[in-house]
Amino acid sequence: MPPKGGSRRTELRACLICSILQSTNDFMTQGCPNCEDILEMRGSAERVAECTSLMYDGMIAMIEPSESWVARWQRIDKRMRGIYAVRVTGRPPADVIEAIEARGGVYRPRDTVED
Repeated sequence: MPPKGGSRRTELRACLICSILQSTNDFMTQGCPNCEDILEMRGSAERVAECTSLMYDGMIAMIEPSESWVARWQRIDKRMRGIYAVRVTGRPPADVIEAIEARGGVYRPRDTVED
């Protein structure tokens, strides 16, 4: 998405769980479209800072996640349409990882390459 407000650059942050890219304001007002039920970022600047990162590599524009081999390779084929980072540097707080595991999920860091 192009930044709003002319030539001013909007800094995007990447979710540490799903790697979707949004502005800080979007995470604050809407939360993460994929992970909000676990991350609970809406309305909390502290939680946005803990659960997102400014450090990421590359971008993927995901239009049809269920039909994309790139989405399957990035493990975002069951996520919402949007712009995603290829790799995100950082780890979420321990309580987030515990919440994922308590729901039967597996936390996979977004900054490593798996064989």
